[in-house]
Amino acid sequence: MVRKVVLYTLIFSILGCNFFERSEAFFFKRHKTPKKEESVKKEEEKKILVVQIFASWCPGCKNIQPTLDQLVKEVKGIDFVQFDVSTPSKAQSSLKKAKELNVADFYNANKSKTATVAIFVPETGEIVSILENNNDLEEYTEAIEKAKTKQKTLENPPT
Repeated sequence: MVRKVVLYTLIFSILGCNFFERSEAFFFKRHKTPKKEESVKKEEEKKILVVQIFASWCPGCKNIQPTLDQLVKEVKGIDFVQFDVSTPSKAQSSLKKAKELNVADFYNANKSKTATVAIFVPETGEIVSILENNNDLEEYTEAIEKAKTKQKTLENPPT
């Protein structure tokens, strides 16, 4: 037993494995750490928030889901969040997530209205548009563009 421990320790030391630092061994994949400037940019860059009140049993949710999937694929600069209210436990976890995102007021007002989608300006929490059981992709993209315009206005106020 002692021989095995000594042998494994010797092998790991020879190969350069260290459990407290990243490995420099050629066969271990190195993880690239972002530069400080890149991480600051990502933190500053706030995406438009698209929130859906969803339930697995809701026919309206099933109706709009393909449109929302397409929206997520095609439109850049959005964060899509789905608040699942299918069961009481899922509704509780959705409420917790809504509080983290500062959209708890919207969640509480609309948690019984499944197939409802809201588009928020992230800095202010302002609701730009609320769409109910709407599967028109163009209306979603127009609302997102309107939110992006409001966001740019906040970032660069007119002088």
